[in-house]
Amino acid sequence: MNKVIVWVVPAVLITALIVYFVTEDRYKKLEEKYNACQGKIGMTEKEKADLLAREQQNKATYDQLMNQLQQEVSEGQVAIRQYEDKLTVNVAEKIFFDSGSAELKPGGRELLKKFGRIVKGLTGKVIRVEGHTDNVPIAKPLQPTYPTNWELSAARAITVVRFLQEHGGVPPKMLLAAGFGQYQPIAPNNTPENKQKNRRIEIVLQQRDVLKRTEAPVAPAPKTAPAKTEAPSAPVPKEAPAKTEAPAAPAPQGAPAK
Repeated sequence: MNKVIVWVVPAVLITALIVYFVTEDRYKKLEEKYNACQGKIGMTEKEKADLLAREQQNKATYDQLMNQLQQEVSEGQVAIRQYEDKLTVNVAEKIFFDSGSAELKPGGRELLKKFGRIVKGLTGKVIRVEGHTDNVPIAKPLQPTYPTNWELSAARAITVVRFLQEHGGVPPKMLLAAGFGQYQPIAPNNTPENKQKNRRIEIVLQQRDVLKRTEAPVAPAPKTAPAKTEAPSAPVPKEAPAKTEAPAAPAPQGAPAK
C-alpha cells in the first residue's frame, strides 16, 4: 500500500517567506551601508578624526542656520536640508526678488547677512548658489535685459554671490554661481502654487574635496606632429667631360720616284 505524505506548512513560515521577499531590497540597502562602514574600519586615526570633525561642523552649521532662520522656516519661505556632507538652503523667490528682477529686496539682504555670518568661517567648503525659475517666458519689456529664463536665473545667482562676498564677508574662493533656468523644477509647472515653488534660489554647501572628485579631468592637449623635413635634393649629376677629338693621322708620305 502506497503511503501518502502530506506536508503541513505553518502559517508562520509562509509569513516569514513573504516578509523575506518584501524586505530583500531593504536588506540590500543595509548591506551597502554595512560595507561602507567596513571601509571606514581601515581608516587611519587622522582620517577618523577628520571625518568626525567634518560631521560635527555640518551639524553645528545646520543648527545655527535653523536657529537664525527659524522665522523664515516656520513661515515656509526657507527650507533647510542636510544630506551627508551636503547642506541645501532653499529660499523662495519672493524673499529675494520681485518678479522679473535680479535686484535684491531688503528682506533678502538681511537673510544673506545672517547666512554669511554663519558660513564665512567654514573650512573646506564650497558654496554654490543656484538660480531657478518657472516655465513662464520673460515678458517682452524685459527681454532686452533677460532674453530668456537662462539669463534671469544666472543674473539672480550672481547677485546673491556678489552680496555674500561684498557684504557677507564670505571669501570669493568659496563661491560659485549657476543658472538653471526652468529646467530643474521641484514640482510640475501646472498650478500657480507649484510655479511659486520652482521660482527659488538654492544655496548648497558642499565639501570641496567631494566637488573636486566629481569634476571631469581636463583632457591633455593633443601633441602636435613633428614638422616633416624635406628630403635632401639629389645632387646634380656632373657633366661628363667633352670628348677630345683624336689627333688626325699623318698623311702617308709618297713613295720615292724610281
